[in-house]
Amino acid sequence: MPHRDHESTRDRLRRLKLFAELEDEALDRLAGLSRVIHLERKSILFNEGEPYRGAFVLLDGLAVVYRTSADGRMLILEVCRPGDAFSQVPLFEEGAAGYLASGRTTRASEILFLPKERFVPFLRQHPEVAWEMLRDFASKMKEMNLRLEGVTLREVRSRLARYLLREVEAGGADGVVRPTLTLPMAKGAVASYLGTAHETLSRSFARLIREKVVAVEGRKVTILDREKLERLV
Repeated sequence: MPHRDHESTRDRLRRLKLFAELEDEALDRLAGLSRVIHLERKSILFNEGEPYRGAFVLLDGLAVVYRTSADGRMLILEVCRPGDAFSQVPLFEEGAAGYLASGRTTRASEILFLPKERFVPFLRQHPEVAWEMLRDFASKMKEMNLRLEGVTLREVRSRLARYLLREVEAGGADGVVRPTLTLPMAKGAVASYLGTAHETLSRSFARLIREKVVAVEGRKVTILDREKLERLV
């Protein structure tokens, strides 16, 4: 009979979309080869260019994947929420590989670590998991392309409107008339994610407030005029 902690890890794995199709025996194997780690806010998971050790799945908390410019500015590539897998691309590279970007937590987090040398053989035996990872990667590429289009073709207010609408959807409040969301990151990090400066983002927020499209209190944002916000996208 599995150890109680092992059993608990298996139950948690089953709730993840990535592993939902696996049978109990496969989940037990996965629980045995993976490791759950608990990290404080601003803990470094990996640095760009360092030797690749494995992939991560966020169980609880929040993390970001980012690159740092020559002048020290952070460019956030991905915001990771519970259930999200990240840094999985080098799993599929032959031979030695390195992390393509850096990753760190932005709040106290619980993370599943999947070491490459043990997880790759598991993927070969369970292609359904590899397929789910491919679908997830394709979704991220689509999102990144939309963000790149936004940075090059859309003004900041349009990018901000789209971001707020996505946060409403992610928070499960899509059908609420005047939803309130909590920004998952400080406004400076949101600005980085949207490819703009903090001051420019602040001006865009101020304009939305003046036009009574949103109300803002700290990190809490209430959507007052959903239709107008959607027209800005």
